[in-house]
Formats: sequence, C-alpha cells, structure tokens
Amino acid sequence: MSQTKTQLVASPLNLNGADLTFPSAQGSAGQYLRNSGTAGTLEFANGGKILQVVQGSTSTQVAVATTTFTDTSLTASITPSSSSNKILVIVDQMFQTTKTTAGQGMGIRVLRDSTTIHDPVRDSTGAFDNYVNSSTGFYGRFTITKLDSPSSTSSLTYKTQGRPYTTANTGKVFFNIAGTQANATSYITLIEVAA
Repeated sequence: MSQTKTQLVASPLNLNGADLTFPSAQGSAGQYLRNSGTAGTLEFANGGKILQVVQGSTSTQVAVATTTFTDTSLTASITPSSSSNKILVIVDQMFQTTKTTAGQGMGIRVLRDSTTIHDPVRDSTGAFDNYVNSSTGFYGRFTITKLDSPSSTSSLTYKTQGRPYTTANTGKVFFNIAGTQANATSYITLIEVAA
C-alpha cells in the first residue's frame, strides 16, 4: 500500500512517543530525507555529489618529434547538468621517451576544449612533467587529477596534448605505449561533482 506525502504531513509519524514531521512540500528526483537539525523534523536534501562519470580511453600509439604540443588521441566529453558544478579530471597516460644521448623527458598539457587546465613545468630547453637525466629513454605513466570549474552546461571535450622535452639528438616521445613498443591503454575520466 502506498502513502502520499500529503497523508504523511497531515498525520505525523509517532515513534516511541516522539512525533516525526515530514516536509510539507514535495521533493524532486534524486533527493532524500535527512534530519533538519530540529528534533523530529525531516527535510529534503540533494542526493550524492557524484552526478555522472564518463571515461575515454585509447591504445593508439602517437609519436611526437616536435616541440609543438600534439594531440595524443586521449579524449572524452561530458555535459554538466549545472553551470555551478565542477568536473574532476583524472588522466592516466602511458608514454615512452627516446633520445640518442642522456637526458630526456616529456610534457603533457590537459585541455578543456581550447582552454588549458594543466600546463607542464618549463625551463629554457622545454616542457616536462617527467624527466630522467641519466637515461636515453624511459617508459612511464603520467597521472594527474584536476578539479575544473567550467561554468557551463554545454558539451565539453577534455583531451591531452604532449611533446618531448627536447628534439635534439633525435629526441621524441611516444604516447599510449608500453615496453618493447607494445600498445598500452591510456585513460581519461571525467566526474561531474555537484556544487
């Protein structure tokens, strides 16, 4: 047997001699009842803070031998339900650097549409998130978490771009790659968080 909110409001529930008063207004989808801070009175509250999760992945190898930031093929899109909500961006990207002499690294830029939300550290030679001075090349996993405030309800595309620290001595970087030149899967996860 179902009972409407109106019936519950008109006749408060009595538990062990204490009245439990329900809200007089009707709640909306995704809300739940919580204690209002006043003894015996309930109120509506929003549901969980995580509203949606989108994940993109790629195992397409991308080689970059230029100091220009280049798309790595890792991308995902999300449409926020409110302009006040935030997007938690989690990147997990495989890479390999190469160079004929010691000292190489790579840098990854994270963008929302055309807006950069993460830019790597730079010095006079180039950009780098990872760098090894004693090696001609190395494999690694770039991970970063950024909380973005896009102030939008339009579809948003997040992606990564990368470049080698230096292109001297045939320096380059491969993305979405594992050991022995095998393809590896990289991921980007977008989580809409309620304000």
